[in-house]
Amino acid sequence: MNIYIGIDWSEQKHDVTFLNESGVIINQFTIAQTGSGLLKLEEHRQHLGQSRKKCLVALETAHHLIVDFLWSRGYQQVYVIPPNVIKSSRGRYVQSGARDDRRDSRLIADVLRTDRARLHPWQPDSLVTRHIGAKVSLINYLTRSQGRLSNRIRALLVRYYPVALTVFSTLSAQITLRFLQRYPTPQAVRSLTWSEFEAFALEHNYPHPRKLPVISSRINRHEI
Repeated sequence: MNIYIGIDWSEQKHDVTFLNESGVIINQFTIAQTGSGLLKLEEHRQHLGQSRKKCLVALETAHHLIVDFLWSRGYQQVYVIPPNVIKSSRGRYVQSGARDDRRDSRLIADVLRTDRARLHPWQPDSLVTRHIGAKVSLINYLTRSQGRLSNRIRALLVRYYPVALTVFSTLSAQITLRFLQRYPTPQAVRSLTWSEFEAFALEHNYPHPRKLPVISSRINRHEI
């Protein structure tokens, strides 16, 4: 006998319903979004004496740790049901279509039970795809972090050291960051000589050497 498991997930907890082949609720509970909480799902299954092969699981997202947990524990019949399908099916149990987490977990399980032939089992991405996804996520995270830090530095420099913002092209340029490290205060840049400035620019491969005398003159006159 198959068991149909519907999971209504959220960031903090998950409501779970077990249905039998006839659509009768045989278990209903809530688990926390923690390692021990996820393991309770296993405990409830074991208490029913059902193997994982006989458990069909449905939820509304493929992008959640609970999906990885289910697959790693051997649940190979996992179905991702689009949220709009669940939303349009709420009239099966309540005419108002009002949302209730526990009721939705039952609905998700029931949609899997009745519409399984039209659904496709979820399959994990290949190892290469997962590696690429992890790298893209890391790049996106670092890009956002860089933007936040750049905005904080800019806000501080506008108030304390505005000259540093316009010596070179952008705050994110490596030569600008090196300049801030070498000359971290307005006092330090005021004592900067032409030869020191030229040597610094050459050291960091500044691509517009003809602009250096003008920039240096403006720094010395404190016009920047």
